[in-house]
Amino acid sequence: MSRLNILVLHRLGNPRLAPSFLCHHVFALRDAFPEHNYLYHDTELPLPSCVRDVAFDAIVLDVTFLCIRWLPVAMFQNILEIYGFVRHSGALKLAFPQDEYDCNELLDDWMCDWRVDHVFSVIPSHWDVLYPRYHRQGSIRLAYTGYVDQTLLARKPRPFAARRIDIGYRARRLPPYFGRIGETKWAIGELVKVPARRAGLTTDIVLGDQGTLLGPQWLDFLSDCRFTLGANSGSSLLDPRGEIQRRVRAYLKAHPTASFEEVEANCFPGLDGRHSFTAISPRVLEAGLLGSCQVLVEGDYSGIVRPWEHYIPIRADASDFPQVLEAMRDRQLVERLIRNCRDTILDSKELHYGYKAATVIGLIESHRANGESTTDGEAVQRTIRRYDEAMQEQYARHWRRQSFRRNLSRFVDRSPTVSRLARSVWSRLRG
Repeated sequence: MSRLNILVLHRLGNPRLAPSFLCHHVFALRDAFPEHNYLYHDTELPLPSCVRDVAFDAIVLDVTFLCIRWLPVAMFQNILEIYGFVRHSGALKLAFPQDEYDCNELLDDWMCDWRVDHVFSVIPSHWDVLYPRYHRQGSIRLAYTGYVDQTLLARKPRPFAARRIDIGYRARRLPPYFGRIGETKWAIGELVKVPARRAGLTTDIVLGDQGTLLGPQWLDFLSDCRFTLGANSGSSLLDPRGEIQRRVRAYLKAHPTASFEEVEANCFPGLDGRHSFTAISPRVLEAGLLGSCQVLVEGDYSGIVRPWEHYIPIRADASDFPQVLEAMRDRQLVERLIRNCRDTILDSKELHYGYKAATVIGLIESHRANGESTTDGEAVQRTIRRYDEAMQEQYARHWRRQSFRRNLSRFVDRSPTVSRLARSVWSRLRG
Protein backbone atom coordinates (compact mmCIF):
# COMPACT_ATOMS: atom_id res chain seq x y z
CA MET A 1 0.00 0.00 0.00
CA SER A 2 1.21 3.55 -0.74
CA ARG A 3 2.25 5.99 1.94
CA LEU A 4 -0.34 7.07 4.46
CA ASN A 5 -0.82 10.77 5.11
CA ILE A 6 -1.22 11.57 8.80
CA LEU A 7 -1.74 14.82 10.72
CA VAL A 8 -0.81 14.76 14.42
CA LEU A 9 -2.07 17.60 16.63
CA HIS A 10 -0.15 17.91 19.89
CA ARG A 11 0.95 20.44 22.51
CA LEU A 12 4.29 18.99 23.56
CA GLY A 13 6.54 22.03 23.50
CA ASN A 14 10.27 21.61 22.92
CA PRO A 15 10.88 17.84 22.62
CA ARG A 16 14.36 18.27 24.12
CA LEU A 17 12.84 19.49 27.38
CA ALA A 18 9.71 17.33 27.51
CA PRO A 19 9.43 14.11 29.56
CA SER A 20 10.70 11.20 27.49
CA PHE A 21 7.50 9.16 27.82
CA LEU A 22 5.50 12.08 26.37
CA CYS A 23 7.90 12.38 23.44
CA HIS A 24 7.48 8.67 22.75
CA HIS A 25 3.69 9.11 22.90
CA VAL A 26 3.68 11.97 20.41
CA PHE A 27 6.12 10.50 17.89
CA ALA A 28 5.30 6.78 18.26
CA LEU A 29 3.87 6.41 14.75
CA ARG A 30 6.75 8.16 12.99
CA ASP A 31 9.34 6.27 15.02
CA ALA A 32 7.80 2.87 14.25
CA PHE A 33 6.66 3.53 10.66
CA PRO A 34 8.85 6.32 9.23
CA GLU A 35 7.91 5.48 5.65
CA HIS A 36 4.60 7.36 5.87
CA ASN A 37 3.98 11.12 5.50
CA TYR A 38 3.54 12.90 8.85
CA LEU A 39 2.74 16.50 9.65
CA TYR A 40 3.23 17.18 13.37
CA HIS A 41 1.78 20.47 14.56
CA ASP A 42 2.10 21.97 18.05
CA THR A 43 -1.22 23.75 18.61
CA GLU A 44 0.37 26.46 20.75
CA LEU A 45 1.55 27.93 17.43
CA PRO A 46 -0.66 29.28 14.62
CA LEU A 47 -1.72 26.66 12.09
CA PRO A 48 -0.79 27.58 8.49
CA SER A 49 -3.93 27.86 6.38
CA CYS A 50 -2.58 25.42 3.79
CA VAL A 51 -2.88 22.56 6.29
CA ARG A 52 -6.65 22.98 6.65
CA ASP A 53 -7.16 22.29 2.95
CA VAL A 54 -5.27 18.98 2.89
CA ALA A 55 -7.18 15.69 2.81
CA PHE A 56 -5.33 13.43 5.26
CA ASP A 57 -5.89 9.73 5.72
CA ALA A 58 -5.89 10.19 9.49
CA ILE A 59 -5.87 12.91 12.14
CA VAL A 60 -4.41 11.99 15.52
CA LEU A 61 -5.41 13.99 18.60
CA ASP A 62 -2.55 13.47 21.02
CA VAL A 63 -2.93 13.48 24.81
CA THR A 64 -1.01 16.76 25.03
CA PHE A 65 -3.55 18.43 22.72
CA LEU A 66 -6.57 16.98 24.49
CA CYS A 67 -5.39 18.70 27.69
CA ILE A 68 -6.76 21.99 26.35
CA ARG A 69 -10.09 21.11 27.97
CA TRP A 70 -8.51 22.23 31.26
CA LEU A 71 -7.85 25.74 29.96
CA PRO A 72 -10.23 28.61 30.79
CA VAL A 73 -13.51 28.11 28.95
CA ALA A 74 -13.01 30.98 26.51
CA MET A 75 -9.53 29.75 25.51
CA PHE A 76 -10.77 26.17 25.13
CA GLN A 77 -13.66 27.22 22.90
CA ASN A 78 -11.39 29.44 20.82
CA ILE A 79 -8.98 26.57 20.10
CA LEU A 80 -11.89 24.27 19.21
CA GLU A 81 -13.07 26.88 16.72
CA ILE A 82 -9.60 27.27 15.18
CA TYR A 83 -9.37 23.51 14.60
CA GLY A 84 -13.02 23.09 13.67
CA PHE A 85 -11.97 21.81 10.24
CA VAL A 86 -11.26 18.45 11.92
CA ARG A 87 -14.98 18.00 12.52
CA HIS A 88 -15.70 18.05 8.78
CA SER A 89 -12.67 16.04 7.67
CA GLY A 90 -13.17 12.66 6.03
CA ALA A 91 -9.96 11.41 7.68
CA LEU A 92 -9.98 8.65 10.26
CA LYS A 93 -9.91 10.48 13.60
CA LEU A 94 -8.17 8.93 16.59
CA ALA A 95 -7.90 10.39 20.11
CA PHE A 96 -5.50 9.44 22.92
CA PRO A 97 -6.72 11.11 26.14
CA GLN A 98 -5.51 10.63 29.71
CA ASP A 99 -6.94 11.73 33.07
CA GLU A 100 -10.35 11.20 31.49
CA TYR A 101 -12.17 11.64 34.81
CA ASP A 102 -11.08 15.30 34.79
CA CYS A 103 -13.67 17.30 32.78
CA ASN A 104 -14.97 14.06 31.28
CA GLU A 105 -18.18 15.62 29.95
CA LEU A 106 -16.22 18.28 28.08
CA LEU A 107 -14.13 15.51 26.54
CA ASP A 108 -17.22 13.41 25.77
CA ASP A 109 -18.95 16.32 24.00
CA TRP A 110 -15.76 17.10 22.08
CA MET A 111 -15.33 13.54 20.81
CA CYS A 112 -18.95 13.43 19.67
CA ASP A 113 -18.90 16.88 18.07
CA TRP A 114 -15.74 16.15 16.09
CA ARG A 115 -17.02 12.70 15.09
CA VAL A 116 -13.92 10.94 16.39
CA ASP A 117 -13.78 7.33 15.18
CA HIS A 118 -11.65 5.75 17.92
CA VAL A 119 -10.89 6.86 21.48
CA PHE A 120 -7.99 5.05 23.15
CA SER A 121 -8.81 5.10 26.86
CA VAL A 122 -6.20 4.43 29.56
CA ILE A 123 -8.96 3.60 32.07
CA PRO A 124 -9.87 -0.09 31.65
CA SER A 125 -13.45 0.23 32.96
CA HIS A 126 -16.38 2.63 33.51
CA TRP A 127 -16.38 3.77 29.87
CA ASP A 128 -20.15 4.36 30.06
CA VAL A 129 -19.54 6.74 32.98
CA LEU A 130 -16.59 8.55 31.42
CA TYR A 131 -18.18 8.81 27.97
CA PRO A 132 -21.97 8.89 28.53
CA ARG A 133 -22.64 9.94 24.91
CA TYR A 134 -19.63 8.78 22.96
CA HIS A 135 -19.68 5.17 24.18
CA ARG A 136 -22.97 4.74 22.28
CA GLN A 137 -21.69 6.02 18.94
CA GLY A 138 -17.91 5.56 18.78
CA SER A 139 -15.23 2.94 19.30
CA ILE A 140 -13.36 2.87 22.63
CA ARG A 141 -10.17 0.83 22.86
CA LEU A 142 -7.84 0.19 25.80
CA ALA A 143 -4.52 2.04 25.81
CA TYR A 144 -1.85 2.76 28.43
CA THR A 145 -0.25 5.84 29.96
CA GLY A 146 3.19 4.55 28.98
CA TYR A 147 4.78 1.89 26.80
CA VAL A 148 8.04 0.02 26.39
CA ASP A 149 10.42 1.76 24.01
CA GLN A 150 13.82 0.90 22.59
CA THR A 151 15.61 3.52 24.68
CA LEU A 152 14.47 1.72 27.81
CA LEU A 153 15.29 -1.72 26.46
CA ALA A 154 18.79 -0.62 25.50
CA ARG A 155 19.64 0.17 29.12
CA LYS A 156 21.35 -2.61 31.00
CA PRO A 157 20.01 -2.85 34.57
CA ARG A 158 22.57 -1.96 37.23
CA PRO A 159 23.46 -4.81 39.62
CA PHE A 160 21.15 -4.74 42.64
CA ALA A 161 24.01 -4.65 45.17
CA ALA A 162 25.69 -1.72 43.38
CA ARG A 163 22.69 0.59 43.80
CA ARG A 164 23.10 3.44 46.27
CA ILE A 165 19.46 4.13 47.16
CA ASP A 166 17.48 1.61 49.19
CA ILE A 167 14.08 3.11 48.42
CA GLY A 168 13.27 6.02 46.11
CA TYR A 169 10.19 7.95 45.08
CA ARG A 170 9.12 11.09 43.25
CA ALA A 171 5.58 12.45 43.27
CA ARG A 172 3.73 15.72 42.86
CA ARG A 173 1.53 16.90 45.69
CA LEU A 174 -1.81 16.37 43.99
CA PRO A 175 -4.71 18.67 44.90
CA PRO A 176 -7.74 17.14 46.66
CA TYR A 177 -9.91 17.11 43.54
CA PHE A 178 -8.27 13.83 42.49
CA GLY A 179 -9.95 12.20 45.49
CA ARG A 180 -8.46 9.76 47.97
CA ILE A 181 -6.60 7.89 45.21
CA GLY A 182 -4.79 11.08 44.24
CA GLU A 183 -4.11 11.87 47.89
CA THR A 184 -2.59 8.43 48.43
CA LYS A 185 -0.25 8.80 45.46
CA TRP A 186 1.79 11.54 47.15
CA ALA A 187 0.98 10.82 50.82
CA ILE A 188 2.52 7.33 50.67
CA GLY A 189 5.91 9.00 50.26
CA GLU A 190 5.54 10.93 53.51
CA LEU A 191 4.21 7.87 55.32
CA VAL A 192 7.13 5.64 54.29
CA LYS A 193 9.97 8.15 54.58
CA VAL A 194 10.18 8.27 58.40
CA PRO A 195 9.93 4.53 59.23
CA ALA A 196 12.32 3.71 56.37
CA ARG A 197 14.96 6.05 57.79
CA ARG A 198 14.42 4.69 61.28
CA ALA A 199 15.09 1.23 59.86
CA GLY A 200 18.45 2.45 58.58
CA LEU A 201 17.49 2.56 54.90
CA THR A 202 18.99 5.09 52.51
CA THR A 203 16.01 6.97 51.11
CA ASP A 204 15.56 9.44 48.27
CA ILE A 205 11.90 10.41 48.55
CA VAL A 206 11.00 13.88 47.28
CA LEU A 207 7.47 15.23 46.97
CA GLY A 208 6.70 18.29 44.90
CA ASP A 209 7.89 19.82 41.64
CA GLN A 210 11.39 20.43 43.04
CA GLY A 211 12.06 16.70 42.81
CA THR A 212 11.12 16.38 39.14
CA LEU A 213 13.62 14.44 37.04
CA LEU A 214 13.35 14.29 33.25
CA GLY A 215 14.75 12.08 30.50
CA PRO A 216 18.02 10.27 31.29
CA GLN A 217 18.12 11.73 34.83
CA TRP A 218 14.87 9.96 35.69
CA LEU A 219 16.06 6.63 34.30
CA ASP A 220 19.41 7.05 36.10
CA PHE A 221 17.49 7.58 39.33
CA LEU A 222 15.41 4.42 38.91
CA SER A 223 18.54 2.46 38.01
CA ASP A 224 20.09 3.52 41.31
CA CYS A 225 17.10 2.42 43.46
CA ARG A 226 17.00 -1.07 44.92
CA PHE A 227 13.31 -0.48 45.66
CA THR A 228 10.88 1.98 44.08
CA LEU A 229 7.77 3.14 45.91
CA GLY A 230 4.57 3.66 43.96
CA ALA A 231 0.78 3.80 43.78
CA ASN A 232 -1.95 3.60 41.17
CA SER A 233 -2.35 6.58 38.89
CA GLY A 234 -5.82 7.99 38.67
CA SER A 235 -8.65 9.45 40.69
CA SER A 236 -11.57 8.37 42.83
CA LEU A 237 -13.52 11.52 42.00
CA LEU A 238 -15.39 12.38 38.81
CA ASP A 239 -15.35 16.07 37.87
CA PRO A 240 -17.54 16.34 34.74
CA ARG A 241 -16.93 20.00 33.84
CA GLY A 242 -14.23 21.21 36.22
CA GLU A 243 -16.66 22.66 38.77
CA ILE A 244 -15.21 20.63 41.66
CA GLN A 245 -11.70 21.75 40.74
CA ARG A 246 -12.77 25.40 40.77
CA ARG A 247 -14.45 25.01 44.17
CA VAL A 248 -11.38 23.27 45.61
CA ARG A 249 -9.00 25.93 44.30
CA ALA A 250 -11.15 28.72 45.72
CA TYR A 251 -11.43 26.96 49.09
CA LEU A 252 -7.69 26.32 49.34
CA LYS A 253 -6.98 29.93 48.45
CA ALA A 254 -9.03 30.97 51.48
CA HIS A 255 -7.89 28.03 53.66
CA PRO A 256 -4.38 27.06 52.46
CA THR A 257 -3.70 24.66 55.36
CA ALA A 258 -6.99 22.76 55.06
CA SER A 259 -6.76 18.96 55.27
CA PHE A 260 -8.12 16.64 52.61
CA GLU A 261 -11.05 15.75 54.87
CA GLU A 262 -11.92 19.44 55.37
CA VAL A 263 -11.77 20.16 51.64
CA GLU A 264 -13.87 17.09 50.89
CA ALA A 265 -16.54 18.10 53.40
CA ASN A 266 -16.79 21.61 51.97
CA CYS A 267 -16.29 21.01 48.25
CA PHE A 268 -17.42 17.51 47.25
CA PRO A 269 -19.20 15.79 50.18
CA GLY A 270 -20.24 12.22 49.45
CA LEU A 271 -18.83 12.19 45.92
CA ASP A 272 -15.38 10.65 46.46
CA GLY A 273 -15.08 6.90 46.01
CA ARG A 274 -18.18 6.30 43.92
CA HIS A 275 -15.86 5.04 41.19
CA SER A 276 -12.20 4.13 40.96
CA PHE A 277 -10.50 5.40 37.82
CA THR A 278 -7.01 3.94 37.86
CA ALA A 279 -4.32 2.98 35.37
CA ILE A 280 -0.81 1.58 35.45
CA SER A 281 1.74 4.40 35.26
CA PRO A 282 4.89 4.60 33.09
CA ARG A 283 6.90 4.45 36.34
CA VAL A 284 5.84 0.83 36.94
CA LEU A 285 7.07 -0.21 33.48
CA GLU A 286 10.31 1.76 33.76
CA ALA A 287 11.18 0.51 37.23
CA GLY A 288 10.25 -3.04 36.23
CA LEU A 289 12.53 -3.05 33.21
CA LEU A 290 15.39 -1.36 35.07
CA GLY A 291 15.47 -4.03 37.77
CA SER A 292 14.14 -2.01 40.71
CA CYS A 293 11.91 -4.06 43.00
CA GLN A 294 8.65 -2.19 43.51
CA VAL A 295 6.76 -1.52 46.73
CA LEU A 296 3.30 -0.53 45.56
CA VAL A 297 0.08 0.43 47.26
CA GLU A 298 -2.02 -2.60 46.43
CA GLY A 299 -4.28 -1.91 43.46
CA ASP A 300 -5.37 -2.99 40.00
CA TYR A 301 -2.54 -1.54 37.82
CA SER A 302 -4.54 -2.26 34.65
CA GLY A 303 -4.33 -5.97 35.44
CA ILE A 304 -0.66 -6.10 34.43
CA VAL A 305 1.13 -6.60 37.76
CA ARG A 306 -0.09 -8.38 40.90
CA PRO A 307 0.98 -8.36 44.58
CA TRP A 308 3.59 -10.93 45.70
CA GLU A 309 3.98 -12.00 42.06
CA HIS A 310 5.43 -8.77 40.68
CA TYR A 311 5.68 -6.37 43.63
CA ILE A 312 5.61 -6.05 47.42
CA PRO A 313 2.21 -4.65 48.46
CA ILE A 314 1.88 -1.93 51.09
CA ARG A 315 -1.27 -0.48 52.66
CA ALA A 316 -2.27 3.04 51.74
CA ASP A 317 -1.57 4.20 55.30
CA ALA A 318 1.77 2.30 55.42
CA SER A 319 0.69 0.70 58.71
CA ASP A 320 2.19 -2.62 57.57
CA PHE A 321 5.65 -1.20 56.91
CA PRO A 322 7.32 -3.65 59.36
CA GLN A 323 6.03 -6.55 57.23
CA VAL A 324 7.08 -4.73 54.05
CA LEU A 325 10.57 -4.23 55.48
CA GLU A 326 10.82 -7.93 56.27
CA ALA A 327 9.90 -8.76 52.65
CA MET A 328 12.47 -6.25 51.36
CA ARG A 329 15.16 -8.13 53.28
CA ASP A 330 14.19 -11.47 51.71
CA ARG A 331 16.70 -11.58 48.85
CA GLN A 332 15.20 -14.64 47.15
CA LEU A 333 11.72 -13.07 47.16
CA VAL A 334 13.07 -9.77 45.84
CA GLU A 335 14.97 -11.44 42.99
CA ARG A 336 11.88 -13.41 42.03
CA LEU A 337 9.65 -10.31 42.00
CA ILE A 338 12.16 -8.37 39.87
CA ARG A 339 12.46 -11.24 37.40
CA ASN A 340 8.69 -11.83 37.20
CA CYS A 341 7.93 -8.15 36.72
CA ARG A 342 10.45 -7.69 33.93
CA ASP A 343 9.36 -10.87 32.14
CA THR A 344 5.67 -9.98 32.36
CA ILE A 345 6.23 -6.49 30.95
CA LEU A 346 8.39 -7.78 28.11
CA ASP A 347 5.92 -10.57 27.29
CA SER A 348 2.91 -8.20 27.19
CA LYS A 349 2.92 -7.21 23.52
CA GLU A 350 0.23 -4.58 24.08
CA LEU A 351 2.68 -2.63 26.29
CA HIS A 352 5.14 -2.03 23.44
CA TYR A 353 5.08 1.14 21.34
CA GLY A 354 5.55 -0.95 18.22
CA TYR A 355 2.31 -2.83 18.90
CA LYS A 356 0.41 0.40 19.59
CA ALA A 357 1.74 1.98 16.40
CA ALA A 358 0.94 -1.12 14.32
CA THR A 359 -2.63 -1.12 15.67
CA VAL A 360 -3.13 2.51 14.68
CA ILE A 361 -1.56 2.08 11.23
CA GLY A 362 -3.76 -0.97 10.67
CA LEU A 363 -6.90 1.04 11.44
CA ILE A 364 -5.81 3.79 9.03
CA GLU A 365 -5.02 1.30 6.26
CA SER A 366 -8.45 -0.33 6.68
CA HIS A 367 -10.09 3.09 6.52
CA ARG A 368 -8.31 3.84 3.25
CA ALA A 369 -8.91 0.35 1.80
CA ASN A 370 -12.64 0.79 2.38
CA GLY A 371 -12.55 3.91 0.23
CA GLU A 372 -13.32 6.20 3.15
CA SER A 373 -10.44 8.57 2.39
CA THR A 374 -9.05 9.92 -0.88
CA THR A 375 -5.75 11.64 -0.36
CA ASP A 376 -3.09 12.97 -2.71
CA GLY A 377 0.29 11.87 -1.38
CA GLU A 378 2.26 14.31 -3.51
CA ALA A 379 0.08 17.22 -2.39
CA VAL A 380 0.60 16.23 1.24
CA GLN A 381 4.36 16.04 0.77
CA ARG A 382 4.36 19.51 -0.77
CA THR A 383 2.33 20.81 2.16
CA ILE A 384 4.73 19.23 4.64
CA ARG A 385 7.69 20.90 2.91
CA ARG A 386 5.90 24.27 2.93
CA TYR A 387 5.00 23.76 6.58
CA ASP A 388 8.58 22.95 7.60
CA GLU A 389 9.96 25.97 5.73
CA ALA A 390 7.35 28.34 7.18
CA MET A 391 7.37 27.05 10.74
CA GLN A 392 11.03 26.30 11.46
CA GLU A 393 11.86 29.76 12.79
CA GLN A 394 8.49 30.07 14.55
CA TYR A 395 9.17 26.90 16.52
CA ALA A 396 12.64 28.12 17.46
CA ARG A 397 11.27 31.46 18.72
CA HIS A 398 8.43 29.73 20.59
CA TRP A 399 10.79 27.35 22.36
CA ARG A 400 13.10 30.23 23.32
CA ARG A 401 10.13 32.04 24.89
CA GLN A 402 9.09 28.86 26.72
CA SER A 403 12.62 28.42 28.05
CA PHE A 404 12.76 32.04 29.24
CA ARG A 405 9.42 31.74 31.05
CA ARG A 406 10.49 28.46 32.64
CA ASN A 407 13.78 29.87 33.88
CA LEU A 408 12.06 33.01 35.18
CA SER A 409 9.51 30.90 37.04
CA ARG A 410 12.27 28.84 38.65
CA PHE A 411 14.09 31.99 39.72
CA VAL A 412 10.91 33.41 41.25
CA ASP A 413 10.15 30.16 43.06
CA ARG A 414 13.68 30.03 44.55
CA SER A 415 13.43 33.58 45.91
CA PRO A 416 10.69 34.03 48.56
CA THR A 417 10.91 37.82 48.35
CA VAL A 418 10.58 37.90 44.55
CA SER A 419 7.84 35.26 44.73
CA ARG A 420 5.78 37.36 47.16
CA LEU A 421 6.28 40.45 45.01
CA ALA A 422 5.25 38.60 41.84
CA ARG A 423 2.10 37.24 43.50
CA SER A 424 1.23 40.73 44.78
CA VAL A 425 1.67 42.30 41.32
CA TRP A 426 -0.31 39.51 39.66
CA SER A 427 -3.10 39.92 42.21
CA ARG A 428 -3.28 43.68 41.55
CA LEU A 429 -3.26 43.19 37.78
CA ARG A 430 -6.18 40.79 38.08
CA GLY A 431 -8.07 43.35 40.12
